[in-house]
Amino acid sequence: MTALAHLDWQPVILLKVVQMPFGGWGGLSLKRAYIALHDGRLLYADWTLKDDERAVGTTCVTGWAFDALQLLPFRLHGKGAKVIPSGTWALPYTESLFTLYSRANAALTHLVKRIDQYPTDPRTISTLINLSQLL
Repeated sequence: MTALAHLDWQPVILLKVVQMPFGGWGGLSLKRAYIALHDGRLLYADWTLKDDERAVGTTCVTGWAFDALQLLPFRLHGKGAKVIPSGTWALPYTESLFTLYSRANAALTHLVKRIDQYPTDPRTISTLINLSQLL
């Protein structure tokens, strides 16, 4: 196994707003990860891998190619990538930002489930009114 610990691994939040097949919004996809550039190819490493565990065989080539690693934040655009889809944001990782997006994702999921199960319930309507006033 070839070690890749010497690379400049960046801790990131991978954030993608998911769209449904017929144009509706489906929620957020949120993940912590490490990314690095190696021979012009963007590599992905799972968040749980320590520096010395990031090696050929434990990391993935994402399908994205760059001359230099872009400054965070950046959005991936184009076709052909397999591991990280087009439209994904790579945000600089901080625990507070990850927690904020995690809570927002949980709240959105809860609201959509509530609408699906109880669309006319007074609590659902009240939540929608409060949300619409915030936006």
